[in-house]
Amino acid sequence: MVAMPSEVLFPSLYLPSEAKGTAVGLSYQAINGTQAVISEDSLRLISKNVKGTISEDVEIGTTEYSKQLEATLQAAIRTAASAQISESHAAAACDALRACLSACENSDHAELRALAYTQKTWVDVFEIFLTTSESRKPKPLKLLLIALERNLIRNHSQPSKDDLTAYVSSKVWRIISASSGGSAVKPALQALRHFLSKSVISSQNIISAVSRHYDSGEHEKVGSHISSVSTGPSTSTSASHYRQHSLDFLCRVLYWVRYPDTAPITGRLISAFCSTLHTWSSTWVEPATLEHARGYEQPIWLSATTSFLESYPDSIELLANHVFPEIVRQDRMGTGEFTERFLEGGMMDCDRRKLEIQLLVLQAMLESGLYKAIDGRTIENIGEQLLHHSSPRIRSAAFSLIVHSSSPSAMLDTTVLLSLRSTIPYYHVEANPKLRQENFAMIKRLLYRVSSAVKSCNKTTPEQPAETILPKQKSPSVLPLHRQVRVEDSRRRQNREFFAWYWGFLAHELAPTASYQRHVTALKMIDSLFSSLSHVRQSWSEYDLDFDLIITSLLDLVMDPFDDVRELAASILNKSLQTLPRNITLSAHNMMSGMRMLRVSKSAGLRDALLLYDKPFWARVMHRAVSKMQSSGRADHADGFGRLYDICHGSHGLSSEDTALGGDPYFVLGILISDIEQCIASARSNLYLAVGTAPLHGYLIAARYLTLRYKSRGHAHPNDESQAQAWRDLIDQLLKTSVHVWEAVKGVLCADAPEGYEIGSANELTVGTKDLLSYCWRALKESSTLMHAMILGVETTPISQAFQYSHYRAFGELVFEQLAELRHRGAFSTVSQTFAECCLRCAQSDDFRTQALPKEWYQKTLLYIQQRGSALTRRSAGLPAMITGILTAYPEGEFFDSVILDLHAVADKGADTDDFDQSLRLPQVHGFNCLKDIFTETKFGDSVEDHMSISLEIAVRGLESDQWAIRNCGLMLLKALITRMNDGTNTASSKVSSSHRRLSTLVYDKFQNVPGLLLRLLNHEDTINQETPLAQSRAALPSDSVLQAQHVFSALEIIEQSGIPKRHQSELWRALWSHVEGPVWAIREKAAKALSHLPVSDDIEQEVQRCLQDTWSTQNALHGRHLYLRFLFARIDNTQAETAVNVLAYVLEQFPNMILSNCCPITRTSYMSLVAQVLEVETSIDKIWKRMSVNVEEVHHSHSPPNLRQGFMQYLLQPCPEDPAFALETAMKLRCRLLLDYQSKENCLPFDSSLSIFASHGSLEDPETSEHILRQTGTFLAHRTTVVDQSMDTNDRDLQCWVKALRLAQDENADATTRQAAIDSLANFFEAVKELPAPAKTSPVMLELYLLIYDSLLDDDEDVRDSGATVASMLLDSATSQDTKDGLPISLMVPAARNKLLEFCQHTYHNSLTLWTQSLKRLLGFHSIPSVHTRNVLHWASPKALLQDANREDTALFVKEKQNLYIDDVQEARVWQEVLLSLHRNTINADDLENLHAWALEGVDALIEVAGGEIDGPLGWTSKPDVFTLGVRILLAAEAVLRFSSSSTDGIGGGEDVVVLRERTQELFELGRRCELRPAWMRMLRDMVGEKDATV
Repeated sequence: MVAMPSEVLFPSLYLPSEAKGTAVGLSYQAINGTQAVISEDSLRLISKNVKGTISEDVEIGTTEYSKQLEATLQAAIRTAASAQISESHAAAACDALRACLSACENSDHAELRALAYTQKTWVDVFEIFLTTSESRKPKPLKLLLIALERNLIRNHSQPSKDDLTAYVSSKVWRIISASSGGSAVKPALQALRHFLSKSVISSQNIISAVSRHYDSGEHEKVGSHISSVSTGPSTSTSASHYRQHSLDFLCRVLYWVRYPDTAPITGRLISAFCSTLHTWSSTWVEPATLEHARGYEQPIWLSATTSFLESYPDSIELLANHVFPEIVRQDRMGTGEFTERFLEGGMMDCDRRKLEIQLLVLQAMLESGLYKAIDGRTIENIGEQLLHHSSPRIRSAAFSLIVHSSSPSAMLDTTVLLSLRSTIPYYHVEANPKLRQENFAMIKRLLYRVSSAVKSCNKTTPEQPAETILPKQKSPSVLPLHRQVRVEDSRRRQNREFFAWYWGFLAHELAPTASYQRHVTALKMIDSLFSSLSHVRQSWSEYDLDFDLIITSLLDLVMDPFDDVRELAASILNKSLQTLPRNITLSAHNMMSGMRMLRVSKSAGLRDALLLYDKPFWARVMHRAVSKMQSSGRADHADGFGRLYDICHGSHGLSSEDTALGGDPYFVLGILISDIEQCIASARSNLYLAVGTAPLHGYLIAARYLTLRYKSRGHAHPNDESQAQAWRDLIDQLLKTSVHVWEAVKGVLCADAPEGYEIGSANELTVGTKDLLSYCWRALKESSTLMHAMILGVETTPISQAFQYSHYRAFGELVFEQLAELRHRGAFSTVSQTFAECCLRCAQSDDFRTQALPKEWYQKTLLYIQQRGSALTRRSAGLPAMITGILTAYPEGEFFDSVILDLHAVADKGADTDDFDQSLRLPQVHGFNCLKDIFTETKFGDSVEDHMSISLEIAVRGLESDQWAIRNCGLMLLKALITRMNDGTNTASSKVSSSHRRLSTLVYDKFQNVPGLLLRLLNHEDTINQETPLAQSRAALPSDSVLQAQHVFSALEIIEQSGIPKRHQSELWRALWSHVEGPVWAIREKAAKALSHLPVSDDIEQEVQRCLQDTWSTQNALHGRHLYLRFLFARIDNTQAETAVNVLAYVLEQFPNMILSNCCPITRTSYMSLVAQVLEVETSIDKIWKRMSVNVEEVHHSHSPPNLRQGFMQYLLQPCPEDPAFALETAMKLRCRLLLDYQSKENCLPFDSSLSIFASHGSLEDPETSEHILRQTGTFLAHRTTVVDQSMDTNDRDLQCWVKALRLAQDENADATTRQAAIDSLANFFEAVKELPAPAKTSPVMLELYLLIYDSLLDDDEDVRDSGATVASMLLDSATSQDTKDGLPISLMVPAARNKLLEFCQHTYHNSLTLWTQSLKRLLGFHSIPSVHTRNVLHWASPKALLQDANREDTALFVKEKQNLYIDDVQEARVWQEVLLSLHRNTINADDLENLHAWALEGVDALIEVAGGEIDGPLGWTSKPDVFTLGVRILLAAEAVLRFSSSSTDGIGGGEDVVVLRERTQELFELGRRCELRPAWMRMLRDMVGEKDATV
């Protein structure tokens, strides 16, 4: 049947709307035979009534009727396939297409039904789904896929149906097995999954397609993505044949789980495939094989995922989230048998990857509720080794299996509770925020189970014991009733004690010296407990919890430097006031009485009312908060003061008679405003004096918190006019205060360079520019934030009634003036948020006058842009913020479009002033900057899409301006547009793309002018026509090259993300290649990187051959090719080992030309970089030389393989002083790699000669050189040790130098790269010596290395810690007997590795004098220096002097962070005290012990002296981290002396002095009771004096 053009049959569908009746659409004429596209309105008519498109005089069932219907169907297909239509137009086309198919399928006439079931129609529609899914709405396409499925099911022609299923299987297989990452991958996966789930296609169809693919040889054209699991084509029809092809299909599909956008559908497809495969796979096995099958064959999905993870280990997260949950829901039989095997212990002896998979599958089953009967058996097979594993996924899964129970009230076993006690502290120090949140969720579930179990046991009676809490018995016998009761009571007591232990642990985690991770995790757990109000109130009585342990720490943490720590601490305090029972603790009672006392101070300001002594608890806390804020002026202290003020005066957990100031918000805010006005008056009088005595921002923050609290509560009846008037008065006061703040600080913040504001000679105070600028900026910031809070309060009843037109105008005018005048970027970035909120509220107002305010401000902004064309500072300062703030109120519509057009007109206007005019007026700069901010703002969404094309044109024209300011702003606008085109992805980012598409050409489809702009940018006039030296071109860009780079870089960013468009493809390729071989280094490198993204992975080998075989004219061209190949090699991963071998062989063949015949050191270096880069993928050097034995004979007859190899080795082994400095890393890597390989042959070099090669290259003073030498020295020392002497000599000079270098490299002040080099050197060493005999591993010199590894586990850098944990696990595994292992290699997380390593050293070196000295040094925090003797000499500093230094008030404006924020000195002191006490008595040095006793006694006396002079408590003198740390060290030292004396049998550590120390310790304990000494110290003192039951 020949289809007539639809334009001829149905001209009404293509006529203009005014020329036809009911059909509405644009007129598309067929020109030169081109068929037109149906209009959107006409398509909607077709979808509603297909028969209405047929001529009325044509009868149904006739040939003419079929022709017209077929023409309509083809026109709908043609329209749906068009890439030039909008999303709504495409949706209408899909609806019309489905309507046509449905009309044909449901027809009573065979001819029409046959039209619906033609293979061409089905294939055309399926191609539309595959090719258009990326750029269109998903719902119409999903309905279209359902229509295809229905069509295929209804097709009764079996040959046609079989052909279509074979076509779909083969088509989808070709798409997903390719590595190009085209746009059809995701829809192909979706289609195959849908057809499998609907049984339209079976797994047999897919396996047949894979088999045909291999039999045809096409598999050789498709790059292997993962470790090959298929041996190639097979003609066998056995079960192994089908399983092999099934495995290959799953491995190919799993490749796409690496990308987040295709991972979900990949998991569902694998699940559907395995489900259908299981029902069909029984036909694979022959009966004879089935009868004799007795072994266990792991599920096919397990084999596939294991193989996949070997190649892509970082994808375990995506597998856990998207693949395993889907599999366990479908393949229940396979996962059930797998689970039974695991629980029986048959799968524990495996590697890490398999263990991860097994645990994650079990976790997925538990979370899905599909397998519940594993309580007792799982616990038996999960020990501390899994809970402490280095893999986060293994830890998480093991913890989940332990916590999970089929009964939420089931008791936990004693051994499990003990394991959890050792595990939970490790989880609290997790540095990764995501893992930390997962740990929080798991511990929260654990606490819920423990508390539920205790509560459930309280309801059981001895006569009716709860079955769920009894241990599972292997024998059918039943315990006697009295034994059941005892077991039940014991386990309930243990679970209750575990809850109490965890509460005490949380209090310990709130110590001042704890890290941020520990603080925030503990606070979240405490906050979670207080949030569960009903659960908490019913459970407090069940546990002996001491709330005094946390009250002091919580109040201290309200002043913490970290925002979220302060917020959590304040939140817990607020909740505790309404959750805790009254008078439950002394501190809580004192808090209440202190708040009642403040009621008498209504008439006075807060600062005058609070005194230090003889005042209740809360008054003292507030006074200290005010003092800290005023003395430092720091932001964290000001915020903490505001939060404490809010808790004190605005706590809604108290009744009105208990509230500090009677619950009157107007009175409280009135007092605050009075205090603020006093500070403003002080600033106006003497701004420099106010910086140190009258900080504004703390009081403004307190006002903001109170405003937000009253906003959330509401303090007025909807019709209470008196309350509304009171709020109006308060708003007027706050507005007036904001105006006064602005007047006080505008002189500083409005200077063109605020950071250079001149202080003046009149300043006699120690106030610098930084202090003054910080004071003014923070005051304005908090004033603006307070206004923002007031505007947000419009949502509540009292404030909404109070806000009037005059308030909106006053607020808006003030903020508008600030944006117009400010030059401090931090200040106007905060003010802009307030202005945006004000504009939004104005637009939402019911008052038409208020609604008109944003447009009025817009007109003023346009006037400012024109008038301030010469004020080109700070990227137009606040003008862009004005525009974006106004557009926030109108994010779409005509006004939005008119603003864009106005800014286009401003930006595109030519400069009307020459370069010699000093009063240069360039409003274009403001126009460009405003446009940049609009396109950068994500809230405008699709509103800016229609303006992208013209904005690109304007930005490119801006780059061609002769004014630098316009060129610079045009470049910034162009970068913003490129980021917007890439959906907010910055092309310069190193983060892995979330899209499965390697290159997305969608940009060229959406914006038709981009290809032309690319050519325009790339072909910008090249002003450099002569060859420039390589070194000069790299050192600096000439001025004319900067112009070229600005054009070229922008084009390259687009190409790097989107590839080359089909239009102008050859021209663009030539332009790119010319830049790769160009004279400017920076442009060469950027162009090479962009060009390297274009070839597909399968063509890399051919591209390398082409680049190396082609001739080049200049060294610049050669260098550019090397750069191009370097980026191309970066795409070779560890799954392409064969490609790496071939590529390196091609590269090594060029050695004579690139090295021996080349005089340019830079291109020689770039060539050697290529060799080193490929060697990182392929580790077998012999394989490369064997491959070259064939290639070299064919290509280079003059260089035989032995000669070429010998020349290459000689070049690497000889010193090369002519190599440039930046070639050092390459040379070091290659030399170490090939030297080790060379030494394993007969021609072995002496070790000293090997080291001299490294020492001769570069200066040891250079950090980069020393780092590379340090890394490789460990390898060579280990090589000498294992090959030569098999021992570790303490007097070995080389070994001593190496240890000294490692110690210096691990200093906390060293760079992270240097510290990483040290641990890499240790890793190389221990990797090589792990097979040494035990005596060598326990030699004295090894203790130095073990302590260096221990120090790396305390490093501030997470990568260094992880590397240290790997080394520690490796040496612990080699030192552990195979009989004591659980079947798994030891692989520990960082804190577990630290403790296990210390236990190992403690056990192995219990007689070591070095360990004694190190323990003493680390306990006291002293530094040691090497001595002439065999031990280190400790330098004893006076504890009294140390305490005086630590207790000095810190008045610095900006807090100085510790160099290492991870280490907790208090925790380390406790650990090393235990080591010190565990050493053998023969190790104790009497002199050291005597010095320790004297030091501890002096320290206790110093603590008594300070404690007797002032009350401690919250924010007291012990809240300072240095004071707290020193106090703990003193108490630990005193405890160690007392324990040494009590256990001494030979007179060591005894005498009258010890009695004095014990008495002084008792005195400090009694004094601490009276002076509210910190609870953590009091617990230590209580244990030391032996008063276990004393109240702390």
